[in-house]
Amino acid sequence: MVAGRKDTMTVTWFARALVLATVGTWVPAAAAAQAAVQHLAAHAADERGGLSGAVRDATGAARAGATVTATHQDTGAQFTATTDAEGGYALPALPVGRYTVSVGAAGLPPHTERDVEVTAQGTATVNISTNPLSSPQAADSDRQALLERIAALEQRISDLESSTVLSEPETRVRRIEVYVDDTGGVHDEPAPGTRPEVTYQRERVYRRQTINEKIEEALSAADERSVSLGIDAATVTQASTRTRGGAAAPADGNAYALASADLFFTAKLAQYTVFFADVVALSGSPPDREISGLTLLNGYTARLVNQNELNLREVWLRTELFRQRLAISAGRLDLTNYFDQNAAANDETTQFLGDGLVNNPALGLATNGTGFAAVFDPKIGLTLRVGVQQSNPDAMNLSDSIYSLAEVGYLATPFGLPEGNYRVWYRATNTAGAGSTALGLSLDQKITPIVTLFGRYGNGRLPANEAGQTSFSLGHHFYSAGVQFQTGWVFNPWDSWGVGYAQTELADSSRERLTEGYYNFRLTERLRLAFHLQHIFESRPDAPSFGYLVPGVRLQATF
Repeated sequence: MVAGRKDTMTVTWFARALVLATVGTWVPAAAAAQAAVQHLAAHAADERGGLSGAVRDATGAARAGATVTATHQDTGAQFTATTDAEGGYALPALPVGRYTVSVGAAGLPPHTERDVEVTAQGTATVNISTNPLSSPQAADSDRQALLERIAALEQRISDLESSTVLSEPETRVRRIEVYVDDTGGVHDEPAPGTRPEVTYQRERVYRRQTINEKIEEALSAADERSVSLGIDAATVTQASTRTRGGAAAPADGNAYALASADLFFTAKLAQYTVFFADVVALSGSPPDREISGLTLLNGYTARLVNQNELNLREVWLRTELFRQRLAISAGRLDLTNYFDQNAAANDETTQFLGDGLVNNPALGLATNGTGFAAVFDPKIGLTLRVGVQQSNPDAMNLSDSIYSLAEVGYLATPFGLPEGNYRVWYRATNTAGAGSTALGLSLDQKITPIVTLFGRYGNGRLPANEAGQTSFSLGHHFYSAGVQFQTGWVFNPWDSWGVGYAQTELADSSRERLTEGYYNFRLTERLRLAFHLQHIFESRPDAPSFGYLVPGVRLQATF
């Protein structure tokens, strides 16, 4: 232990001695370095000079407000000064060296003095006279600037020639004036005995196009000849809580989910002619299987035919005639896409979820079918629509299942309000050999750019089915109303939300009252998340009344 301590003490004293020797050597060296820096700084401070003088115009008068620039020829550093009322200027404390002095001012020709020497502790005097006769440098400067501009233009022309191509030859008709004599001879210039006439001449011309224009034209042509594919996928999750009814209510405390995917195919066949097809697949259990209301709580349920099965929902051709004033669609259609439209309550994918706030039950169209729809819009605010469709897929011929609709719509701005749409429609059917009719109204009126009011009304009888008359076919009337808020009073600029109420009454005293509110978050351009809260109350003469509170979440992706 003692030997270890002795070795440790020896190392410690050796280290201390080494540090002291180092410090003793470094301190004088540091002092000497500091002195050298101070000397250099003082010497650098002495290596300064100045530049002064006066600027006068061609008449010898002092020129105030002129800008004098001194540029160091070695470092490129620039120093500027502005002349005073006497035309004088001064640039003190300039680094020594050679300078190029130039002056510029409105109304003065350019002037440059080269190789002006600035020495230490001295002030060079440069008096500048902008008399063109005494400024040969001005002509040299102008000539150099002109040459640089010509070179830039030549380079630009070369770039354009290398990046442009000739277009396909085009035929153009040019109006020309010629002079015809009595023998029918044609002259380009007037001559005695000729008379002027106007004629038209065809000519083949080429037009220069940039390579970018050619690429854009090729891509545009490819898009017009190709088939575009779109996808709209949605998942709706809902739950139910009984608010009224006996203990036997089947849907109390249950949860539901329904997934839907639409594949859209679009192709441009000709100018103003489009082909469209919609293939849909659904899977899941909506609440409408256990809550048997007069209308659907989930509007997607109307599309559900068989689980996990693709169905051709729509396929049609659309063309526009008479300067796009008349549009005709023919094929397998859903006429509710053309009639009873509403700006605030018409789409179960972005607005209300309940069918009573998306469609009018008085329309009475259960399935899509073959037919056509014509829309005449003379661009004066008035719109006329007519449509015919097969409404019974089991019918042997069209005459047994004709479903026809007619509508008149008008775009108005009443009482100084923003735009509003007002529609009146009439429907007639002869399904199952029994005729039925209905009349309906649909309106949406903007109160402000943010707030839109909407309403619907329907009255009539629905077509009877093969089993005979139903409560709907005996007669009913329906009405709904609500409000929508969009791009205002929202969390995000493109969000929307709304509240609506719908009531359906049948001839046998059955009644349904549906209330729904939703908030639709636009997460991205292609992704939306909506929260819904519905309450339905049903009262029927042959069954106990019941009520359910149904919250839900809808996630939708479109691309």
